[in-house]
Amino acid sequence: MSGGGEKILHFSIGPVQGFIADARRLRDFWAGSFLLSWLAGQAMKAVVENGGTIVFPKVDGDELFEAINNPADATAYIGSLPNRFKAKVPDGFDPQECVKAVEGAWKRLADKIWNEFVGPVVDMGYGNDTRDIWDRQVNNFWEITWVMGDDPSDKNNARWLDQRKNWRTHWQEDEESDLCTLMGHYQELSGYTRIHDRDAQAAFWKALTEQEYLHPHTQGKRSLRELNLRPDERLCAIALIKRVFPLIAKDVLGWWPGGDKLSTINWPSTSYIAAVPWLKTVEKSISGDARNSYPALADKLGLRSYKGETETRLFGLPQRNFFNLDGHLLHEDGVAAWCKENISDEGKRKRAREALQQKLKALRDASGGRPTEFYAILKMDGDRIGEKLGNPGTAGLVKEGLATFTAKVKTYFDPAKGNPANGVLVYAGGDDVLAFLPVNSAIDAAYKLRALYDASFKAAYEELLARHDAAFDEGKAIDLASFTMSAAIVFTHFKNPLRHALEKAEHYLDDVAKDQNGRDSLAIAVMKPGGIAFEWVSCWEKDGVKPGRTMMDVARKAIGGENAEYSTGLLYNLRERYKPILARRDENEEGNKGNENDALLGEDMIESLLVADYKKQPGKAETSFERAKAAIAPLLTIGRPLKRKADGSIEQSKHFDFDAALIARFIAVEGFCHQPRKKEQKEEAAS
Repeated sequence: MSGGGEKILHFSIGPVQGFIADARRLRDFWAGSFLLSWLAGQAMKAVVENGGTIVFPKVDGDELFEAINNPADATAYIGSLPNRFKAKVPDGFDPQECVKAVEGAWKRLADKIWNEFVGPVVDMGYGNDTRDIWDRQVNNFWEITWVMGDDPSDKNNARWLDQRKNWRTHWQEDEESDLCTLMGHYQELSGYTRIHDRDAQAAFWKALTEQEYLHPHTQGKRSLRELNLRPDERLCAIALIKRVFPLIAKDVLGWWPGGDKLSTINWPSTSYIAAVPWLKTVEKSISGDARNSYPALADKLGLRSYKGETETRLFGLPQRNFFNLDGHLLHEDGVAAWCKENISDEGKRKRAREALQQKLKALRDASGGRPTEFYAILKMDGDRIGEKLGNPGTAGLVKEGLATFTAKVKTYFDPAKGNPANGVLVYAGGDDVLAFLPVNSAIDAAYKLRALYDASFKAAYEELLARHDAAFDEGKAIDLASFTMSAAIVFTHFKNPLRHALEKAEHYLDDVAKDQNGRDSLAIAVMKPGGIAFEWVSCWEKDGVKPGRTMMDVARKAIGGENAEYSTGLLYNLRERYKPILARRDENEEGNKGNENDALLGEDMIESLLVADYKKQPGKAETSFERAKAAIAPLLTIGRPLKRKADGSIEQSKHFDFDAALIARFIAVEGFCHQPRKKEQKEEAAS
């Protein structure tokens, strides 16, 4: 493209999913998202250093971008920069400067990990063509795409990058031989096959896990061992870089992500996140000596690496003894799995398992509650942001609004500010958010972040108007209500593979909350070890009615034993008793005659059934009809969720959602099980 003066540059780094999503543990997922954001920041820095300006995203004030430019005393640990950006660059600017910046940073990281961990093992004679495998994977992984041209002064340039990707020349073929256990398209690093060279392969990985390195938080050297590399893991170069990057981050970045307020080396496990509400109950209700007898027993039994949550500082819990236990040791099933992995002798394993489970049960009894085995994945995304970014009238508002939102999200999860969300923020860049939370705080967090999103765009809108920004003139008539956000919450068991659970969260966000329900929606699913058990979706609100908030209200009213507004049995029976006879037929079912069962689902019919069931609860028989009718109104609210129609209006569903009450019951049983419970509560929940 020809022309003089300033030009427009669009730049992108991929693959995104191929680098981030292949993760076994939370630390892998954080490392992938952070590194991708950091590499994008290197390209942005190259633009600025060569006289250009970043148009989108807003980098002024971004914590990660500031850390990249001034690493001294930096603490940034959230990937806040997206993998693609738009910039204005001077005529004569060479986009290869951005490419070289990305590739140079990636090479520094890869070389550090090779020299620190892999190279010494190869030098000892282990591995078969390991260096060739490493170079092939590291040098050919990234797909970098850019387009530069004259500014057309309209939104056509927004499509340049997507059109450029249609000319794709970068293609990574699947590799052969034994493959990585984490990223299954790539060969594992030893170069051996288990069929022919099983012992040599095992020797390579054993040597790698025992290879000592200078650990930043301890005196002297230590090895990777099981906390960093499990015995059954055989990784490719890319997966190994993600896995051990947190151990050497400062040497490459120039700062420790998180600084003193948390340790990104020791991200909490999902089993630990699930147990956080109970841990806070234990801290308040059980003496130090009593709770610390449990880790003392683990030590006496000779369990290795049982303090797996060392330096987890996100939740305001003490950093010692009981609170350092690996998350699996806080759950009965996890104890059994831990003993199986650590104790080879069957008799000793059984005795250790029984002793630990007995001690854990005593702690549960003393606290009056228990830890749940479920946690929540919260994934959020702005609706149609790409369209608004490509519109000159709204692009400035998008840039300012998203920058404000990202900063507010990080504050909501900041351990230095008490971590109001009580969760773990993994990513917050642009309009995307990914967080892990306990069951009892996920829905409240989703509504809080959605409110922050609204407030951020309102504040940005008012600021642009106050500035009399000429570029914003076209946007003065913008409908702020069109800047909406969708979300998905997947409540999942910690035994479910993290990758699979994240895929489900992506599905419920894109396919359910956005496509199926018309955006501006919250989708919720409960994923048990056997798969998805319940699912529900609704727009956030209409006329002050907020079905998601109401879901939490129902859950809270289902705890408290004999004083509860709803028994968990009432919530359970709603679906089990009535769905088989009242649920509408699938419209695609052969022989269906126009959903004739819909007539049975009139609101009066459902209301009467719920009132009758409400009054069957212990102590509720004498409740007046009007009082019972008011009591079951929230069940009707969540049972008839909100959906956006094709014309943009929101209406209440005509069909009753029988999963709604069971999700509320699940939250009541698993989200509040850490609280001291009365005998009748425990018996009812067990049913």
